[in-house]
Amino acid sequence: MKTNIGKALVTSTLIASMAIGTTAYASYKSLDLVSASKSVYADTTFTDLSGYSWAEDAINSMASQGILNGVGNGMFAPKSNVTRQEFVAMAIRAFGGEDKVNELANEMSLKAKFNDSSLFSLEDMESEYGDNWSNETIVASQYFTSISSLWGDELSEWKKPADRGEMAFILMTIAESLGTEQFKIKDGIEGVIGDYSSAVSNSQFKTSIVKAYSNGILVGMDTQGNYKPSNLSTRAEAACVMQRLVDASKRQEVVVTAPEENIGVSPLPDGSNVGMSGIVYPKEGDIINGVKVERDPETGVLGLGNGQKGGIYLGLKYPTNGATIQVGSLADPDGYDNMQGQYTEYKGYIFWETEWNLIQGAGMRKLQAEMPNPAEGTVADIHGNITTGKKGDDNVFFAYDHGCWQWVALATPENVIP
Repeated sequence: MKTNIGKALVTSTLIASMAIGTTAYASYKSLDLVSASKSVYADTTFTDLSGYSWAEDAINSMASQGILNGVGNGMFAPKSNVTRQEFVAMAIRAFGGEDKVNELANEMSLKAKFNDSSLFSLEDMESEYGDNWSNETIVASQYFTSISSLWGDELSEWKKPADRGEMAFILMTIAESLGTEQFKIKDGIEGVIGDYSSAVSNSQFKTSIVKAYSNGILVGMDTQGNYKPSNLSTRAEAACVMQRLVDASKRQEVVVTAPEENIGVSPLPDGSNVGMSGIVYPKEGDIINGVKVERDPETGVLGLGNGQKGGIYLGLKYPTNGATIQVGSLADPDGYDNMQGQYTEYKGYIFWETEWNLIQGAGMRKLQAEMPNPAEGTVADIHGNITTGKKGDDNVFFAYDHGCWQWVALATPENVIP
């Protein structure tokens, strides 16, 4: 019979105890970033937290409670990305104590052996991957069907860094299963999350994200309140998240203001926001469904909510020479109001071709004057500033190709909207 995980735990514990001459908790032979249970290093002062004063209290507090551990030799590795297996283990311990992972792993292992052939046991994991601290976490995750279904028993998937969308899903799923707190979504939270429309609303973890955000556990990463669900987090950041999860006093305050009263749109004196159909398009300062039409801080485009793509875009002002788009568009998937020109859809933006030609010309003149003979393949952003990337990247609007600068956002048959 194969040596089971329980025996491996006892063996490794005894080895660790003899090595350091003190009582120790389980630490697998394959020492990863988080041990299977409370680490032998949990009570050690970590020596690699210089520059992490903002996270030091959270790291030490969570380590002392057995929620997270070091990587060995008194190190915490604060700048390493937290992995899926680490974050799941942390969250389970946060609500069930440091032995909860082992408890759930044994429970699910028994079910796999006697009740449910679709599950996998500790012995299955050991047979496939050997003695590895994450065996327990992966088996225990089956208690939370929606988490386990994401990565199954594939160790390589569990070792990958967890993105912020996955982190919110892991947190809320485990918290609502093992904990007693009710995590409510604040009315109007979508108005606080800067990238709600372009990123959050399209995420499969949308509900978990808005819950974590509403309760100040996982919030925005910049002054616009963008959540950035595909971004990764460090172990130091993960420690802070865990501290906010278990200690409500550490949570960030999320203020949702009451929606502003809608105001009607009206034509500008020059009629530049009136389409051929007679539709009057919203302009800067108008309030639509409680959200003010304002200028995106990154692109300069007027839109309904910071950073939103494919919504209402009313103008762009090039900061160098003043070229402007006077008329925007209502990105209605059922039809577009043709304002004496074609609409061109590119990278999620709706361009009114006539006015975007002004931006194209401004950027082209800048590039030809400042970079007349760059290396082939050089690319630039919408303002004509040299950037990194290649054609097709979201930040690339110009490319030096075959000895000349080209505007890569030119209309093509597949992206022209009649």
